[in-house]
Amino acid sequence: MLSQQGLEELVRWPVKMKWRQMFTRFGEMPVSCIFELVANWIFLIKQKNMGLDSVEILMEVEKTFGINIPDQEAEKIITVHDFHNSVWRHLEGKYSDRCKSQAVFYQLRQSFADTFNFSKQEFRLDTSLDDIFPGDDRREIYFRFATINNLEFPKLVLTKSLQVFLNSFGVVSILGGLCLSLILIFFFDYGKWTLLIPVAGIVGTSLISKLLNPMRIVIAPTRVRDFTRQVLSLNYASLTKENGVNRKEVESVINQIIADKIGLELDEVTPEKKIHDDLGVD
Repeated sequence: MLSQQGLEELVRWPVKMKWRQMFTRFGEMPVSCIFELVANWIFLIKQKNMGLDSVEILMEVEKTFGINIPDQEAEKIITVHDFHNSVWRHLEGKYSDRCKSQAVFYQLRQSFADTFNFSKQEFRLDTSLDDIFPGDDRREIYFRFATINNLEFPKLVLTKSLQVFLNSFGVVSILGGLCLSLILIFFFDYGKWTLLIPVAGIVGTSLISKLLNPMRIVIAPTRVRDFTRQVLSLNYASLTKENGVNRKEVESVINQIIADKIGLELDEVTPEKKIHDDLGVD
């Protein structure tokens, strides 16, 4: 398999290249190379959708805390607790007793009260953000609210029906297109140009995903408690520049990143769990 950077270039290649150039490139490749190319495209799309790469988790943690964990040390991280200890060692000298999750909650509560005339008493940890953000022009209001607070917010997502449609289209057009190409090549003696069928599926899925961007209006997570945790995780580096960090919050943010990447509930990520064996991280 190619490196992460190489895969990124591969998945962007059919979108950036003109069709005539693409046909020329495919004409110059052996069939085995084209198989590997298409396989890498499918691998990258699966990887980006599922987020199961331990390297990706490590890079996200390093970015969040503004640290660099050497490869030799990263290889020794077996459990979630090991991850906690490794990050904490690199944060030496930045200790603080201030609770930043509480500060983020209070900031959001005040901002919601000022912007939406929402009662502070009703802004609780179990409050649904669907009850606060209006349905009309939600995307514009959501992003403007994030800008007002100078915070990065979790990305808006598609409704379940649209997400099912997009995933189904991707599976049918890419995997189905690859199967069709192989059948045409091995059973009907078609040329290797038929391998452009799954490539077209990749391009089509990417384009449809972009076209659906205006319809990404679902706030996930929807509860204030989980939303606050995600906002803290996304903005932790900037929030700790002046005020330092504390151990409990560091562990919470790491757990949140792991849970987000592998699609688990936060309470399933516990210190004794092995990252690969128990949590299923690739």
